[in-house]
Amino acid sequence: MSDGVDRRKDRWTTGLVVVSIMASGVIVAGLLDSGSGPATVEDAAAVPSYVTPAVEYPVDIPGCAAVEPPSEGETFGVTIFGEQSYDNPRYPWFSALKASSMTAAVLDALPEDVEIPFVSPTESLLFEPIPVYDQAEVPDFEDDFGGVTSARGPLVRDSVPGSLWMSVSKADKPVPPCVAGELDRRTTLPDGTVLDADDTWTEYNGRRTLSRSVAGYFPDGTWIHANATDENFTEADPVGKHSGTVPLTLDDLTTIVLRPELRVSTPVPPGTPPPPTACGSGIGSEDEGSALTRDDLDRLNSVLDAAWRDRTIALSKPLGSLQLAEYSDNSVCESVDVTTPGSEGTLKISIEGGHSIPAEPDKYDPSYDPQAAKATRLPDGSVLERQDGYTTAASGPGVPAVDEAGRYVTLTRPSGTQVSVSSTTVSPATPLPYEVLESLATTPGLEL
Repeated sequence: MSDGVDRRKDRWTTGLVVVSIMASGVIVAGLLDSGSGPATVEDAAAVPSYVTPAVEYPVDIPGCAAVEPPSEGETFGVTIFGEQSYDNPRYPWFSALKASSMTAAVLDALPEDVEIPFVSPTESLLFEPIPVYDQAEVPDFEDDFGGVTSARGPLVRDSVPGSLWMSVSKADKPVPPCVAGELDRRTTLPDGTVLDADDTWTEYNGRRTLSRSVAGYFPDGTWIHANATDENFTEADPVGKHSGTVPLTLDDLTTIVLRPELRVSTPVPPGTPPPPTACGSGIGSEDEGSALTRDDLDRLNSVLDAAWRDRTIALSKPLGSLQLAEYSDNSVCESVDVTTPGSEGTLKISIEGGHSIPAEPDKYDPSYDPQAAKATRLPDGSVLERQDGYTTAASGPGVPAVDEAGRYVTLTRPSGTQVSVSSTTVSPATPLPYEVLESLATTPGLEL
């Protein structure tokens, strides 16, 4: 820990703990309200306890000409709504390709002995779209906190797990003042870049989290924040555990923050690939088998590539591009663009475990839907279902409606593995034939 620890003493406070839930375009967040004084035993029993190091003031902080007193806590709530997109005209400096470039830079800046476990792309330090906020109750929220893209991911160093969280934004305002309790030291570089470092901890209901952070404020208006903790959690294991060791040092974080690719004024290098498309059901899976490994994924991708080798249908990337599904460690999926003229659209494949053979529908049941998926039982006991889908929708007011068509195939094996394959298009294109989709779904070797 840095010398800033010497000026701190333990103090119990209570308040609203920051909560951040990002799934399906929804986020709820709050800042801490530290209250007006120490909590009593009765308070602690009734309200979740949140502990931070006490702050002494006045205090000298290396690199700071002046130090302001600790800020008072406050609370607010925000909501992200709708589907998030990289194409946000409010932030022209950011795009999908910029996100890929930034992610590659962070991964390249990690120390050689630091690894990212096998997780979904979203958890692999992929910079996500800038959120759209419902800020009716917080008019200045977008100015103060908006325009931020973030990335997160678990890390392992010397068998010790932890995590890294990053944020990047463009801010047309001065560098924040030095505030007691918010940084241990400030460094100003010859070009005017300001770096704030902090080494601290927080404790919620007796669970202590160690953290180190470096914030960078650059002359072009870029604000970068990198925070590493000893907390190890993923979307598949949101509870998390604490290792007692932060996997990155302050020097490591400084190296990451200083990567020029992260700055808003740095152009995207030619040939940068787009970020992977997230896929999955959006809900966690339970009791569906043991976690998959990279070897499992390589095997499944090899099977798909072999099955597609002699096809004349053009794809935007190899069919063997499966990835872990969001919020899961034991199911895989992918979304691939079909580029063959007349069939332009999207081909999706998912493979999951833990499914039961679907029951044969009762055509005499009042709820029976003759348009529902048509099922065929195969000789090995698997059930193959196919279904058509048609929709007409407009993407916004004043935008002409488009006709969308889809063909969906699902194979459920007696082992519990379920393979789903779909092809969707917009008129006048037509989905891929059922024969193609069914041949993929029934490909031998697509077992978890």
